[in-house]
Amino acid sequence: MERLPKPTPPWALSFPEPRSHPPNISPDELHELVTTKAPVVDFIVVDVRRTDVDAVIPGAINLPAQTFYPLLLTLTSLLAKIPIVVFHCSSSLGRATRCAGWLEDALPPDSKCKVLILEGGMKAWRVRFGGDKQMVVVMPVEEAEGTGTGTGK
Repeated sequence: MERLPKPTPPWALSFPEPRSHPPNISPDELHELVTTKAPVVDFIVVDVRRTDVDAVIPGAINLPAQTFYPLLLTLTSLLAKIPIVVFHCSSSLGRATRCAGWLEDALPPDSKCKVLILEGGMKAWRVRFGGDKQMVVVMPVEEAEGTGTGTGK
């Protein structure tokens, strides 16, 4: 059963809706990239969750969704050089789809960059690979001022 995208969050209301709808990549397909290809040379994983997350995919960079659109020109010039750019958030139904769409919209027509969205997001990745410490990098718990959770929620 296909899940519907999440409603537009308040932070995104001041930005345009993306026109593009990049395809998904399964956790198993991303695992194949992570284990057989060179990060940044062949692919990159862009985690658009907040910075206070408790675990990450190996080699992923954290670019919070709230900052993505204002930095789109700079990010496009950097990410367009990478053949495969995979976006994810917790479920990949909101932030990841929005940011992936913005990047795909901004790419030049002749770009060789393929933009993808991790199907099911970090939740699906953890269900599939949570027992593998090489595939789920647990972040040190740091008491953030005022939250103390370190869960990324």
